[in-house]
Amino acid sequence: MNLNKSLIFLITSLCFSGLVFGQEVWTLQECVQHAVQNNITIKNSLLNEEMAKIDLQQARHNQYPFVNANTNFGNNFGRTIDPATNQFRSQTLTFNSWSVNFGMPIFNGFAIKNRIQQAEYQLESRQFDTQQTLDDIQLNVVTFYLNVLFAEDNLENALNQLEISTRQLDRVNSLIRAGSLPASDRYDLQVQVAIDEERVIQAQNAVDQSLIQLKNLLLLDPEKEIVLDRPELEVPESESLLNIAFPTLYNRALENQAMIQSSDRQIKASVMGEKIAASGLWPTLSIGGSFSTNYSNRAQRLSGTELDFADLPATINGVPVIISLPNPVPVFEDHPYFSQLESNFGYGIGISLSIPIYNNYSNQLNLQRAKLNTIMAQNADEQIRQNLRTNISQARADAKAASQAYRAAERSLEASEVALRNAERKLEVGTATTFDLINSQNLLINSRNNLLQAKYDYIFKLKVIDYYLGNPIVLD
Repeated sequence: MNLNKSLIFLITSLCFSGLVFGQEVWTLQECVQHAVQNNITIKNSLLNEEMAKIDLQQARHNQYPFVNANTNFGNNFGRTIDPATNQFRSQTLTFNSWSVNFGMPIFNGFAIKNRIQQAEYQLESRQFDTQQTLDDIQLNVVTFYLNVLFAEDNLENALNQLEISTRQLDRVNSLIRAGSLPASDRYDLQVQVAIDEERVIQAQNAVDQSLIQLKNLLLLDPEKEIVLDRPELEVPESESLLNIAFPTLYNRALENQAMIQSSDRQIKASVMGEKIAASGLWPTLSIGGSFSTNYSNRAQRLSGTELDFADLPATINGVPVIISLPNPVPVFEDHPYFSQLESNFGYGIGISLSIPIYNNYSNQLNLQRAKLNTIMAQNADEQIRQNLRTNISQARADAKAASQAYRAAERSLEASEVALRNAERKLEVGTATTFDLINSQNLLINSRNNLLQAKYDYIFKLKVIDYYLGNPIVLD
């Protein structure tokens, strides 16, 4: 008997040691926030959003002109063309060239406009995917949180039952000492106490396991000691939720479920893909141009002239004479670098028109692929809606069944409590045996466990209805 009381005290101390020794208390909202901040799936969803934002930026910038600058510097050996003079040279020369190219699409079958719209739809789809992931994780956290609370309540029931069995054993021992009952009557109760002790140990293990599962979901260290905040969980008034018509609940879910919105954006993005593919059948018109200049270390420029006299023999009046005629000779000097760049500067501008005639049927095939992608997106959307209809129908049926099970468990508990009190009175007057008492006690244990399980199952089923309605999931 003393051993039983020690076991009760020990396990009760373990259950509430978190509060005694100041362990961290986590609320449901804190658990959800921690899961959201650390969940790998959410992190990847956010990265997908960033990728979609980059794609949108790229699509928008494609409508602007492009400008590129180029330069070349090097040496040519042997016979080559001097880029500054376009003359052949058989000397080593150093050259440098600069150019700037620019261009801009004028018309390309509205492909750029449609790509921007497609990228916007894809970004919205990624954002809704992230929201759906957040909603799913929140529901998972609520599930595991309730599992812990249920396991703790179940442990409390087991402890209470062990205490009751211990008191009953004490009472029977008193009756045996008084001669009212035979000594053999204590054996059944001793077995029952041992069974209840085992149930306490199993219930404590269930608490530990449910906490481990919650920690794993939150990505917490399994060794981290936490205590969950315990709200007053009362079964809410549920008639309004249970009586919501299926079309009403389904339409609300269509408005609130992020996966539906994501699927809708995927269809719109696929339609834009068709328009983009169709733009390949249109002519394209673009404008472009360039600026360029170059330098060569062999380039020279005219710096002036020098007079050179040439002697020419001549005869004047039959007399031979030498006539010196002035001959201007050009004088060249090395052409400076920046002066060459200025002198060799040139530019051009033009318009380009491309008319698709035959490109190995690629444009037509791309359009067919885009149409098939749209059909696949529509089929995926229909599958999502069918799954949603099925899940909502099942959720309504589960909630109604859970309500009925909870009410039945309440009635069963009331009857079991009355039966146990009757068995205790009969045992005291000798009209019942300890076997009858234990049987009534086990019925009460089962009724309490069934009611506890039905209560948590009912609460969770109602939270699922709230989830489809788009209501905040809270425990109060």
